[in-house]
This record gives sequence, C-alpha cells and structure tokens, in this order.
Amino acid sequence: MKAWVNLLLMVSALLLSACEAVVTGQPMGAEIVKLDTATWQGTWLGDEVVMVTTVLDSDQGLMQAAWVERGADGARFETVTGTVRKSGDWLFLSMEHQQFEDDQDATADAADAAETVEAGEQAVTEPALPEYFWARVENSGQRTLLWWPNVEQIRFAIREKRLPGTIREDDNLVLGPLDDAQMDLINSPNGNLLNWAEPVVFIRIGD
Repeated sequence: MKAWVNLLLMVSALLLSACEAVVTGQPMGAEIVKLDTATWQGTWLGDEVVMVTTVLDSDQGLMQAAWVERGADGARFETVTGTVRKSGDWLFLSMEHQQFEDDQDATADAADAAETVEAGEQAVTEPALPEYFWARVENSGQRTLLWWPNVEQIRFAIREKRLPGTIREDDNLVLGPLDDAQMDLINSPNGNLLNWAEPVVFIRIGD
C-alpha cells in the first residue's frame, strides 16, 4: 500500500495505520452529487501539500485530484480519482482502493484475492471485487473538510453488531450495506465513528 501511505502523509491528517483501513464494496452515499465546477474545481492548500482538483464528469460526481510528490528518484506527478455521493444532507468522497496500489502490489493483491475455478481443462479467474476508501466531506467552495473513519471505533461497532461488516485477517474493515439508522450513527458526533477532532482541511488558493 505504498502509494496509499504516501497519500496519507501528504494530506497529513489520517491517523489510520498503514495496515488498517475501513473500506466499502461501493461508493458511500445513495445519490450521485452533481458537481459545480465553481465549487469543486480549483487549487487547494493543505498541510504541506498543494492539490489541483478537476471535475471530470459533473453529472456522475467524478473528480480528480493531482499533486507533485518528491521521491528518491526525483519529483513525480500523482493523481487520484474520486466520486462524490450523498445520503440525506451528508456528502461522501469515495476513492477506489486499486488506485492507491503500486503496479506490482496491485498485481500481487489481485492474484491473491482472485478465486480460480476449474472448468474442465480451462481455469477461470474471477477478479476481486472493488473496494473504496471513503470520507465524509464538506465543501463551501473556499474550504474543504474531510473526516476519515475512526478505525478502532468502527471495529468496536462491527463487533457489537451496531454496524454490518467484517474484520479481515489483515485487520482491514469491510463495511456492509448500511440502513438509514446506521448512516445516522456514522454521521453523528456522538457515535464517534469518524475522526471528528482531526479533519483534513484544504483552503482554496486559486482556480
């Protein structure tokens, strides 16, 4: 998960372990948000990073973030694509897991996750289902806030059957489909299921 770890360092706010995350089988939120380019597209300053966002498909809630990352071999251009959806008044940004994997890691993960079914002499490989990292998001057009899942609290909620999901052997958490009451629980500060006290903050500094 090297690229995912790099992204965490750059946005400087996720307290998730590099080996632990909360993912879903589909983007969070029931309804696609139509993105206004005046609000969602621009240049943003975060903690030690400047990101440029571009609305790729307004009607599908699809956007891209881009930044420059410095490495041992010099600077390189990085991008990630996400989708914005909502449930009620709450907005969520979801990013497909595979986007954060190095090519070699992604190949190895796909090989490990794929299920091979023998059909006569021919082997049929079923690819792993997509998974999504997600955060609750608020965007005023001038400031964007992201609240990532609280891994430990969601782990407790799954164990106590307050949320549907599984705890995998690698300690990653996979949330199942959520009903309205469970969405309310996630979005309530009283539930403590998001990192409310430590949001990622981006300030608009240009178009």
